[in-house]
Amino acid sequence: MTVRSNTHGGPRLGLAIAARTVGNAVARNRLRRIIRDAFRLAQHGLPAADFVIGARAGVRGAESARIRASLAALFAKVVR
Repeated sequence: MTVRSNTHGGPRLGLAIAARTVGNAVARNRLRRIIRDAFRLAQHGLPAADFVIGARAGVRGAESARIRASLAALFAKVVR
């Protein structure tokens, strides 16, 4: 995850999810939905910044709960 401050007054999300990393369109869209939902739930406590989240190979077989927990930890780290 890359984070840069912005002047738009709120957090924004960008996704970089490659087919080689995650798999077919169904898997990529599932991951996008999970990331967007985690961001939606956390955005009220986040600073005004641009968040670009890229997928790594380990996410291919990961459960949704594990992905959400990892994202929550990353967002908490940014807030600190």
